Amino acid sequence: MKKWWEKIKKIKHWEIYAAIFAVVLIVGIYWSTVTPKNKTTTAVTDNSVAVNTNQTYADQLATKLETVLGSVAGAGKVAVLVMTDGEGTAELAYDTQEKTVTQTGSNGQEITTTTKEQKLITANGQPIILWTNPPALLGIVVVATGAGDVSVRLNLLRAVQTIIGDQKVDIQILTGK
Repeated sequence: MKKWWEKIKKIKHWEIYAAIFAVVLIVGIYWSTVTPKNKTTTAVTDNSVAVNTNQTYADQLATKLETVLGSVAGAGKVAVLVMTDGEGTAELAYDTQEKTVTQTGSNGQEITTTTKEQKLITANGQPIILWTNPPALLGIVVVATGAGDVSVRLNLLRAVQTIIGDQKVDIQILTGK
């Protein structure tokens, strides 16, 4: 221990390095305990925002499908993967004010200028979301241990089609182990 301490003391300006290390360590511990676990982020683009939560729309749909399909008679153990084209969008609330100004030029001609001003409406610092649009589904893969039986496979396919509605989605039902 003494030899180790003597080596550290021989380093030029070791106190500065130790202080920087301690500050970085303290800040790292602080951020790991303060950062919220279920964080929702929004990025504003025009009148809509991209919505991103820790559990995406695809994950939520896959979980629901696994629950429903797992209760289909003969399905056995079920795993579902849902692929989407993104994260979806949300329509934001705006306060729109229109101003019209009419001016008469030196030659007697009237010039009318209309401007629109949009102000984002927020509550507690967060934008108010009017409605959300889920992302488009690209494909769904269902792996079920009972999918080797044709009637079970057909029941799984019908259940998935009923849940997703009339969307054009590639659905694959595979037999699992």
